Formats: sequence, C-alpha cells, structure tokens
Amino acid sequence: MANQANSSTEPGIDGGVRRQALWTAAAQTAAVDDLTLETVLGPVKGKDIQKALPHEHLFCDLLGPTDPNYMNVDWSTVSGACINGAAEWRGQDVNLVIDPTNLGIGRNVLLLRDVSRATGLNIVCSTGIFKNLIPPQYRGLSVDRIAERFVEELTKGCDGTIVRAGFVKIATTEVGPTETDTMIHHAAAIAGREVGCTISLHSPLAGPTKSVVATLDSEKFPLDRLVWMHAQMSPIDDHKAMASRGATVQYDGISAHSDPFFTDDVSMLDRIEAMAKAGFDKQVLVSVDAAVAMNPQKWQSGGHASHIHRNFAPQLVERLGEVLANQILRDNVIHAYRRADKLPNAAVMEPQLPFDLE
Repeated sequence: MANQANSSTEPGIDGGVRRQALWTAAAQTAAVDDLTLETVLGPVKGKDIQKALPHEHLFCDLLGPTDPNYMNVDWSTVSGACINGAAEWRGQDVNLVIDPTNLGIGRNVLLLRDVSRATGLNIVCSTGIFKNLIPPQYRGLSVDRIAERFVEELTKGCDGTIVRAGFVKIATTEVGPTETDTMIHHAAAIAGREVGCTISLHSPLAGPTKSVVATLDSEKFPLDRLVWMHAQMSPIDDHKAMASRGATVQYDGISAHSDPFFTDDVSMLDRIEAMAKAGFDKQVLVSVDAAVAMNPQKWQSGGHASHIHRNFAPQLVERLGEVLANQILRDNVIHAYRRADKLPNAAVMEPQLPFDLE
C-alpha cells in the first residue's frame, strides 16, 4: 500500500477527523520506519517491513508441559508446514509476523529461527507463561525470580540460544485471573518495566482485563506498552477506555466462525472505524490468531492468516482509505512491538533471502 494519498479522494472517515487521521498516519509511517524490532535473527529496522501480521502462531501446543505428548511431534513435518505457511505469507509481501507462542504452549525458538532463515520472514517471538501451563523449570519460583528469567530471555536469549524474545505474552481466564495468573502478571510487569518492552495480554473479556491491568499498574508498568489481545469480545466503550490510557487494542479472529473468539469482517470493520473516529486509529491492531501447525491437530482453528491481506485489507481500504489501512495493518504493528527501550544497542541485520520466492 502507498504511504501517501490525496484526502479529497480517500474513502472512509469524513471531514476534519479524516484529514487529521491521514496527516497523523503519514507522520507515523515516517516515524515507525526508524524504529527497530527484535526478531529471532536479530534487530531489523521498521523501514524494511513491507506488511505485517500482529498475532499468528507458526507452531502451538495446547497440551501443556505436564502432558506426556507435549511437544512430541514430527519436527521435520512441522518445520515443512511452517516454511510453506511462511512462504505463502511472503507471497503476499508479508515479511513481519508477531508470534505470541510463549512458555507452556509450545514455543520453539530454533524452529522460528529456521523458518525465518528459510523464507526471509521476520519473526518476533515472546517470553512469558500462558495461564497455569508452567514449565517444570519455573515451578516453585518466586515472582522476582520468574521476572529475572523473563528479563534473561529478553536481553540474553531463550532456551540456551542467542535468540532474544521481543515482548512478554501473558494470559488470564475468562472468569478472571487465578492466583497463578496473577503471580505471572506481576513478574511480567516487573520484567517489562525493567527492560522497557511490550506486554501482550490474552484476555477476551473486559472484566478480567481490568483486573490484570490493576496488577500491571501496581508494578508501575506503562500502559502505552500494553497490547490487549482478543478484545473483540468486549464492548467498544471498554476498548476506548483502555486506549485512552495508552494501551493498544487488538482485534483477533477474523475469517473463522466455529468459535466465539472469531468474528466476521463487517463487525471488525465497524469496531476499527469506531476506534478511528474516537481518535484511537494508532492504537488498533487486527489479526486472525491461527496456527500453521498445532498439537494436537484436532484443535486447529478454522482461521487462516492469509485472509488479512488477501480479503480483509481491500475492505479496510474501502472503509477507511489506503493511508489509514496501511497504518493499521503495518505501522501500528511495528510501533506496538518495537524493540525494548532499555536493551543495549546492536547492529541491525540486513534482510537475507536464501532464494527467490517468486
């Protein structure tokens, strides 16, 4: 998508709201091009990003670390499927994916690194623990020690590698945070504040989300570094209220209808337009939340990440115009998941492609 457009011909939001939104969108594009992302192959500049997906999984395992079949898969088959899936995204000019698969649900940073090398897809991976799916090496640790482990993964590397996580992913149940959840949320807030990174929160409902935010507030974590994932299940007024505090609101689940987490394109467009009209166009993300490979396979969702740029993007352009659509689908992703503020400087890697995908 182009980064500039003539406001007199742009569809979507009308009048002064539209003109101001277009002006700020163009300014944000210039600003995010100078930002850096911490990917599994190292730092990458925003200017090198073409299109982005803010919430997709290459591989996910929902059995949990205590199940004997957890991570018990044919990794050659998984790797091949992930490379094929990444190559399909690259065929749509997507070269950035935020993969929030964290500890407890099958994170494999070496798999992500191999997929990135094979396809040229920039991948930002996460640290953090999903709900009560605590890996054995974390059980019995204090909040401060868990926070230290998160900081180590953000600053030094994950699982004995030099692959650094780019953000912290946390989650809560739909009835509210458990005692275990809250312990992890405190640790995430401490780590996120210390390193200056983003926290993404899996929490579909507003009530539990507010409880988690209270925990983050207690640790003085800045909400302009929070991404509220799966927010589409909550009222738009709660989205606006959270955005007014600086948080980014993420709508997931487009393209599949077999689960209450998923929604249709028109409803998603309505939410995005309402947020833009309220002045929060820079604080909206949209994705599918699908896994290319899932263990067990029977839990594979019906969504497909390619829907975003193949089907949804043209509708977003028609509704809001090309500049704002580009901002939401690219610029906002880069800004929300920008590199932690307090990491040591490192050389930015040049994009490397082992072969021509065309």
